[in-house]
Amino acid sequence: MKVFTAKDKLPVKNKDKTFCFLAGSIDFKESTSWRDLVVSGSSKNTIFFDPTREDHDVLDNQEMVGHIQWELEALELADIVILNFLPEAKSPISLVELGLYMKSNKLIVVCPKVFYQYRYVSSICEKYNTPIYHNLQEVLRYV
Repeated sequence: MKVFTAKDKLPVKNKDKTFCFLAGSIDFKESTSWRDLVVSGSSKNTIFFDPTREDHDVLDNQEMVGHIQWELEALELADIVILNFLPEAKSPISLVELGLYMKSNKLIVVCPKVFYQYRYVSSICEKYNTPIYHNLQEVLRYV
């Protein structure tokens, strides 16, 4: 398995590998991120795209545009998009990604019932038959 970050050039599509984009809330206070848990519990045939950037808030305009373009290209390249909403996060970009990829058939959503927009997220998932889980452990068993 390999993890590409927004500082890396994206790989060429490989039919022998599964490409997985790790979308969703970011919590810099956690010692182990949910993304690390997904990566560590996955098969060796998976390549991950992790958009996390600790310097996100200090990127200048050109750097931010480059970051956004990397994310959009990685999302398109991905076979699976795991979209994880953390309970206390607002996650506006994650809500945008939910809308962008709802009809893609590659979205797996994790949304706890305490998330402030749970009814919105669960209603959309139900309408488009998108898998929705209430915690990350359920997804780890699925993936």
